[in-house]
Amino acid sequence: MVFSEKKNIGIILLILVIVIGIVLFCIPLFTSPTPGITLTKINESGIPQGTITHLSDKDFEEFPMLAPVIRDNTKRGIDYANGTRIEYTVMLSWEDKQKFIGRYPEATANHTTGESETFFEYKGKYYSYTPPTEP
Repeated sequence: MVFSEKKNIGIILLILVIVIGIVLFCIPLFTSPTPGITLTKINESGIPQGTITHLSDKDFEEFPMLAPVIRDNTKRGIDYANGTRIEYTVMLSWEDKQKFIGRYPEATANHTTGESETFFEYKGKYYSYTPPTEP
């Protein structure tokens, strides 16, 4: 009987390890992804019509994920409209999403009310942007 009880305990432990492994594997599948914003570089001459926020180095310090697109021009985007528009997706942390909305509330307000487009401007280049969205 002792051998049989040890065998049963071994089987139970094996099943427990398998269940824990499956749970740990599945957790990333069910956690929500991070929010993001869409930036669209406007490759056209002139100043776009809408609400314009002029960016400075302080903005890139607070939101470094914007730097590769706007300041450094190192992130690849998707061209459309014969290259006059280039679209980028920038992922934010949940904390950054709240900071972004607090720092640039006009995007959320304009998007909700259907008012004018919102733009970032940095060194004469314009980027339209949408408010942070949850995936």
